[in-house]
Amino acid sequence: MAPKAISKNQSLEFEATESCNPPGSEALLAVLARNLVDNALRYSPRFARVRVGVQQHGGRVVCIVEDSGPGLADADSRRLGERFFRVPGSSESGSGLGWSIVRRIAAFHQLEIEVSQSVELGGLAVRVSGPGGHKAV
Repeated sequence: MAPKAISKNQSLEFEATESCNPPGSEALLAVLARNLVDNALRYSPRFARVRVGVQQHGGRVVCIVEDSGPGLADADSRRLGERFFRVPGSSESGSGLGWSIVRRIAAFHQLEIEVSQSVELGGLAVRVSGPGGHKAV
């Protein structure tokens, strides 16, 4: 994802307070994370910040992807995950399936997804949480 961020002069940050190994399919969870980061980079303007954080909190693994982009209207954020839904007025290419894939992977792994406004960065914040796994040694 770094080349995409560099091409738009965006800052892509990653922060993990500790090693986490969430239970589930590593390949599917990687697709989920990649889709969220790709969307944050794709729909944020040049010079935006995108931050990914992973932590264990209260026996759960929590991943937050947030950006300093324009965010979404409440009506649009409720529609995320509908197949082929694309936010009106977006000039970015895509099929509108990324969020649908994210929702299906999350449901398969019994993960919770919350979409809100990033308090610190001002754009979209997506919080994915689920049962904690084993701490990596």
